[in-house]
Amino acid sequence: MDIRGIWKVKEIRMPTPEGEQVFTPDNLPDDDRFEGCSELMRFQTEFADDGVLNTLMFVPEEMKAEAAKHGAVVREDGYTVVESTTWKEENGKFYYNTKVEGEVFGEKVDPFTEIPITVDGCLLYNYGMVLLERI
Repeated sequence: MDIRGIWKVKEIRMPTPEGEQVFTPDNLPDDDRFEGCSELMRFQTEFADDGVLNTLMFVPEEMKAEAAKHGAVVREDGYTVVESTTWKEENGKFYYNTKVEGEVFGEKVDPFTEIPITVDGCLLYNYGMVLLERI
């Protein structure tokens, strides 16, 4: 499987005291505890050819000038990069750099974590909390 390209959020899985809650673009949360989910649903994830993983946010036409004032570079497709990291493929599995650093029991933590692929070809991203589907 080739994961290069643009992916969108299909669902967000949030653990709660009542159990896991699943939100989709058609089933957005109305609870203040999950206010960030609605924004996250609008992001796209780009696995670029050069091993860069970009989180993209759409910038409406009327906001482009304001975004530029704050240093945002809006691409031709109307999206701007809000966060970047790296991704890699090893032995048929995909990984992304979480940027988590440190040690556990004296062993350095590997910042790369696996991106599992579901049976229907989606990606379980962000520690399995975000299900991405190809655009």
